[in-house]
Amino acid sequence: SCFDSMTLMFQREVAERIIARPGDPAYGRLSVLTQWLADAEILFDVPASAFVPPPKVTSSIVQIIPLAHARYPCSHHALEFITRTAFGQRRKMLRSSLKKINGEELLAEAGIEPESRPQDIDIEEFCKLANLYEMASKTVF
Repeated sequence: SCFDSMTLMFQREVAERIIARPGDPAYGRLSVLTQWLADAEILFDVPASAFVPPPKVTSSIVQIIPLAHARYPCSHHALEFITRTAFGQRRKMLRSSLKKINGEELLAEAGIEPESRPQDIDIEEFCKLANLYEMASKTVF
């Protein structure tokens, strides 16, 4: 990696999405893609009163430390595609949101319940789906 760590400030809601875990309301594509490649944590909040003029939001300082290797082997583009497809309709069950890409078959092969929703699937399972999709579609991402 070109850097040892990044310490950045985000709006609190974005920071929560970066560090969210499966099952958290804030868990989504940003959580999966960030945590696949790095460890991230909120160090502290910065109140609106620290700025002039004060914004209407709280900010958070987030530290992101890249991993030496991705958490699970997977094509970056395939993982982006699968997470975009799954989280594009986050309230739907995966069998519905992945229907256009033969989702039932991919989910069965990955051992994931078709009634699962994207916010309940962990990073390893998303990587499994991405790898299976890439193999099944013969698309090299």
